Amino acid sequence: MKKSFFQKTYNLIINLTIIGLICFLAQFCLGLFYQAIELSGLSQYNNSFILINDSLDNIKQVILVFSISILAISSILVIGQLLYRIAKDSLWNYFKSVYQTIRMRQFLKQVEYSEPIVTIENQTITRFNPVLSKFNQSVRKCTVDIHQEEVSIFLKLPRTQQAQKLLKDMEEHIKEEISNYNPNYYFSTPLRVGNKLWFKGTKR
Repeated sequence: MKKSFFQKTYNLIINLTIIGLICFLAQFCLGLFYQAIELSGLSQYNNSFILINDSLDNIKQVILVFSISILAISSILVIGQLLYRIAKDSLWNYFKSVYQTIRMRQFLKQVEYSEPIVTIENQTITRFNPVLSKFNQSVRKCTVDIHQEEVSIFLKLPRTQQAQKLLKDMEEHIKEEISNYNPNYYFSTPLRVGNKLWFKGTKR
């Protein structure tokens, strides 16, 4: 089994969008700093401030080009998905895929309660459960891809045995959850392929 284009690019689009927005914010903050130096008139009396402003202006331009490029790539990937859905499937299924991916990740995520530990020196150290950390890292890659004739749910298996057991115990709950969102599809038992777990649903 292979991941669909939606499943391959979903996390990439999110990461690119976040990076692009952070770069825009950084460029905006540098712009404010640049304006503050200009309005203060310091650049008129000190050559060092002239150099600083020139450097800020150059950095701003580089960050702006980089952020626009990143967001452009993200937009192209999304537009490609939308055009494909319009031509081959349904545009509504794309938005359902995004929504159900978000909901499934929320459903799978385990709350990591901190465990206070008192050391010999009577110092309290907060430690998080490493099993839940590994599990949550894996479920952040979960994607739900909905098409007219089938639904595909991809899960990456955690590396540790304890985290895999936790996921195994949740299989029936996952199947019930996804069936609740897609009552017109019949879901078979999950299939493991390598370090990947697949739930497949076919139209009733």
